[in-house]
Amino acid sequence: MKSSKCFKDYSENLLMLFEEPQKTYFAHLSHDKKEKETLFEHSKLVSDYCLMLVDAHGVEVVIDSVIEELNQNIPVKNHEEFRNLFKESFLAAIIYHDLGKVNPNFQILKMENELFIQEKNLSIQSYHSFLGSYLYANVFLKRIFENEKFSSEEKLLLYFIVLLFSSAIVKHHNSTIDLSFEFDEQQVDDCFSFFKTYSFQFDKSFGQNFFLSAKKILEGFNKLAGDKPEIYFNLFATTKLLYSLLTASDFYATNEFMTKIKVNEFGILSSKEKESLVERFKTVKPYNKDLYSSLEHYQSFPFERLNERNNKNLNILRQKLTAEMILNLRKHSENRCFYLEAPTGSGKTNLSLAFATELMNVDSSLNKVFYVFPFTTLITQTFKSIKETLEIDNNTIIQLHSKAGFHEKADGAYGNEKRLFLDNLFVNYPIALMSHVRFFDILKGNEKESNYLLHRLCNSVVVIDEIQTYNPEHWDKIVYFLANYTQLLNIRILIMSATLPKIDALHENLKGTFISLISNREQYFTNLNFAGRVSFDFTLANKNRPNNDEKENYLSELSDFMIDKAEQFTVSNEEKVKVLMEFITKKTAALFFRIINKDRRFEDYKILLLSGDILEFRRKQIINSIKEQEYSKVIVVSTQVVEAGVDIDMDLGFKDRSLIDSDEQLAGRINRNASKDNCVVYLFDCDKTSIVYGSDFRYKVQQTDKDIFDDYKEILVKKQFHALYEKVFEEKSRNMKNIFHAANSYYQYFKDFNFSKLHAEFKLIEDNDSQQLFIPISIPVSFFENRTDLERMDVLTDYGENVDGSKVFDFYEHLIRCEIDDFVLKKIEMKKLGSIMSQFCISVYKKQLDSIADMLDPERSKYGFKFLLNWKLCYSPEYGFDSGKIDTSIFI
Repeated sequence: MKSSKCFKDYSENLLMLFEEPQKTYFAHLSHDKKEKETLFEHSKLVSDYCLMLVDAHGVEVVIDSVIEELNQNIPVKNHEEFRNLFKESFLAAIIYHDLGKVNPNFQILKMENELFIQEKNLSIQSYHSFLGSYLYANVFLKRIFENEKFSSEEKLLLYFIVLLFSSAIVKHHNSTIDLSFEFDEQQVDDCFSFFKTYSFQFDKSFGQNFFLSAKKILEGFNKLAGDKPEIYFNLFATTKLLYSLLTASDFYATNEFMTKIKVNEFGILSSKEKESLVERFKTVKPYNKDLYSSLEHYQSFPFERLNERNNKNLNILRQKLTAEMILNLRKHSENRCFYLEAPTGSGKTNLSLAFATELMNVDSSLNKVFYVFPFTTLITQTFKSIKETLEIDNNTIIQLHSKAGFHEKADGAYGNEKRLFLDNLFVNYPIALMSHVRFFDILKGNEKESNYLLHRLCNSVVVIDEIQTYNPEHWDKIVYFLANYTQLLNIRILIMSATLPKIDALHENLKGTFISLISNREQYFTNLNFAGRVSFDFTLANKNRPNNDEKENYLSELSDFMIDKAEQFTVSNEEKVKVLMEFITKKTAALFFRIINKDRRFEDYKILLLSGDILEFRRKQIINSIKEQEYSKVIVVSTQVVEAGVDIDMDLGFKDRSLIDSDEQLAGRINRNASKDNCVVYLFDCDKTSIVYGSDFRYKVQQTDKDIFDDYKEILVKKQFHALYEKVFEEKSRNMKNIFHAANSYYQYFKDFNFSKLHAEFKLIEDNDSQQLFIPISIPVSFFENRTDLERMDVLTDYGENVDGSKVFDFYEHLIRCEIDDFVLKKIEMKKLGSIMSQFCISVYKKQLDSIADMLDPERSKYGFKFLLNWKLCYSPEYGFDSGKIDTSIFI
C-alpha cells in the first residue's frame, strides 16, 4: 500500500526550518574563499539532488515497501501516521544533516564568518556532525513523544528508528558508518543551547534523556522485534540506503557549488533506451536473430537428435539452452532470484544478456545492469563482448577495477574531467562490471565510498558469475544478503556457473528462493557436445606424492609422460599441439619450467610460464600468442591463475589435483569450443592441496567424507558437483540452526546494528601480509590505452616505443609530494596513474620480500609500493624470479 504522501510533499516544509535562524550561517567556502554558500542554499541543493536520485532510481517505492514490511511484523494501529513520520524522518535526515553548522566555532574557524565569536569552552569544538544529529533527532523525538495516536510500543519503535537514522548524520563526514549508543554527557549538554537557534521549545532534560538512554531504547526495540530477522535486516539496509543517499546528495550539492557543474543525468536506461538495447540484442548477432524467430522450435528440439558430436549440434544445443532459459524466465518473471547452471562452452555471456533484456522488457522499473566477477580478466573479456553484442560504447558501459584506469566517455560530450570524475565515482552508467569484493562491499560494507553506490542497486539486474570461487565459509552470508536485498531493493539476480552450489539450501527459510532456469541440467551436461569436449585420465593420480628430495625426479618423469602424450596428439593434428600444465604452487611450476627448458626433447616447443610472478603485460602476450597460433607446439606452465577468466583454448591439460571444482575449471581451458577430438586432462598428485586450500571447507569434506573421497573420479567425469556441495551444506547446516539466537553468531550483529562487524567478519578475500612490488622494467606502449596521458606524464622511452617503469614511479612520487589545491584533479590523475602502475606490479608476501630485501630501494618504498631497484639481478618478465639468484623456497 503506497503512502498518500511522497517525498516531494515533505521537502518544502522541512526546508522552512532554515528560515528560523536570525543570523546568516554559511555551509561552504569556495576554493578561493571569495564566494560563500549559505546553510539554506546548501540544504536546498541537497534536497534537490536527493529528490532527483530518489526519482531516478525508484527509491520511494523501496521505502514504502520497507514500511509495509515493518507494519506486517510489528503491527501498527495508525498506519498512515506511521508511514508519514517514517518517510519524513528519513528525508529529514538528509536535508537536515548540516543543521549543526550553526556551531559558532564552525562559522568563525571554518567559514570565516565574522558575525560570530569563538566559544572555546564548547566541548564539540568546531565539529558540526554530532550537533546536527542531536538537533535532527530531537525534532522527531518530540513529535513522536507528543503524538497521542501512537501506543508506547509504537513510540519505542519510532524512537529507535530516529536514533538509527541520526547515526548516518553523525558519521556523514567519516570514512565509515557505525551506530553508537554511548554519548559524551558534556557534549549532549552543550548541544541543548542550540535549540534556540531554530526556535525549538524543549525542556533541557528531554534531549538528554533520549541520547543518554539510547542503549535502553535498543534493548526495548530488541524485545519488540523479537527474533524476526527480516526486521533487523530491513532497518540495517534502510540505514545504509539513507547513508548512501545522504552522502551522494551532499557530494553532488557541494560539487555544484564548488565547480558550478550541475548533474541531472544519473546513468539509467530510459524506456526508449531499453527498447533499443532489447532490440539490438535480438538482431545484431545472427544466432540471436535466429533464436528469437524460432524460440519454441529450439526449446522443443529433442535431445536424442543431438547426441552426435559436431559443430551443428553444438550450436543447436546452445540455442536450445538459451530458449529454455528464456521461456522458464517468462514463467517466473515475478521472482527475484535465479540460478543458471550452464556447461563450459554454452555461451554464458549471451545467456546473461538474454536474462537481463528479457527482464527489462517485462518490468519497466528495471533500469540498470551490474555484472559481478571474481577475476579482472573476466571483467575485461565480458566488457568487450557486451559492447560488441549490444553495439554500445563507453557512454553506456563501464568496467570497475584497478587496471581499468579513468573511464572516459566515447564522444567526449561533457568535455569536463570533473564531470567525468563524478560519473566514475558514482558509476553513472547503465551497465557496470565490477569485482565480487566491490559488489559485496556495497551490500554489507560500512565504508563511505562503497556505500555511495547502494542506492544505484534499486531496480537493477545483477549477474554474478563463478560463485564457486568464493570461500564456502561465507556462502550462507552471501545468499542471506542477496535474498534479502533483492526483495528490499527490487533487484533481479542471476547466479551462474558451470559448477554451481545452490546456496539457498543453507537457510531453512530461504530454501526455494532461487529458481533454476534450466530444468533438465543433466541432459545438457552429459551431452557429448559438452561432456565430450574433454576426457579425464587418472593414471598419474595413482602415483605416490613425492617428498622434497624426490620432487625433481618426479617432475622429470612427469615431463616424460607429458611429451609422450603431446607427440601422440600431433600425429593426428598436423604436427600441432597446445599443452597446459598446472601446479598448485609457484615454486613447483618454476622448477618444472626450468627442467623442461633444459631438456633437448622440448627444443621444438615454445615453453611459456604463467604465474602470479608474471606481470600483466606478459600474461597478455602469452594469451595473444596462443590465440594467434604463433607456435605450432606450445607448452604453458601455470599455477591456478589460469583456472578461470583466462581466455585460452588448449588441446591437452595436466593438473596437480586439488578441489574437485578447481579441477573442472582447468578442464574448461581445454577444447573450449568443442571443435577437436582426443582432448584429455591428466590429473596427478604432486603438492599437498592443503598448502593453498587447507582452510577451504570443500577440501575438508573432500578428504574426510568417504563417499566424496571414493567417488572423486565419478563426480568429476559425470559433472555431479552437487554431490560435493550437498555434503558441504549438510555440514554447514548443522551450525545454522537457530542462528539468530546464538550469542556469538555473525547474525547477532544485525540485532546489535554493528555495521563494522557485519563488514569486517564477512570478507571474500581474507587479509594477508602481501604487498605490491613495483618492478621498473620497460613495457611496450601497445599494452597501454591512452598514449596522450603517457606523453603528458613524460614516461615514454626515447623513441616512444616503451613505457619506462622508473619514469612512471618518478611521476608517482612527484604526484604524492606535490601540493594540488584541487582535490578532484589529483584524484583523477591518481586514477589514471594507478592503471599504468598496475602493469608494473605483482603481489608478494613478506617472506618473499625478505628474500629480496637487499635489492629493494628503501627510500622509494615509502609510498605504498615496494620498489625493486636491482630487478635485473633476480627477475625477468619471461621467467619471473630467478631461483639461482635468490631463495625461492618460500614462494608458494
